[in-house]
Amino acid sequence: MQLSWGEDGQHDDHSGTHAMIVCVKAVGDVVVEESTFVARFLLGGTCAESVANVDVFVDLTDGSSWALTIFSVDEVRRLLDKWRESGECANGSYFWAVDQVIVPEAGVAGMVAAIRELVRSGEITSVGVRCEPV
Repeated sequence: MQLSWGEDGQHDDHSGTHAMIVCVKAVGDVVVEESTFVARFLLGGTCAESVANVDVFVDLTDGSSWALTIFSVDEVRRLLDKWRESGECANGSYFWAVDQVIVPEAGVAGMVAAIRELVRSGEITSVGVRCEPV
């Protein structure tokens, strides 16, 4: 599935019109193409509008690729609460991931906005993990 979002957060289905995303639990990737990057979200059956924890590969126009794991604030809170019960991460006393980005809300649209800014500022090279060509 190939999607893109404008800076206004509206989904563009490449038909020339903006459309609302219908939540379909399709297995596979969602690919978002913008002029400065292509982002591949590994949704694994999660709805694009509600995904709160996802691995993303971002390909830049210079040929480099970067891996990110993006979480919503609520997902981080949920994981800490879960770990408090399970004992993981010192009973939920901390949270970390090597390539993490935390966004205010769940959903691909907000995640794309974060990626757009990381690419624009050049911070993607500090936040992401560089993927070597296969």
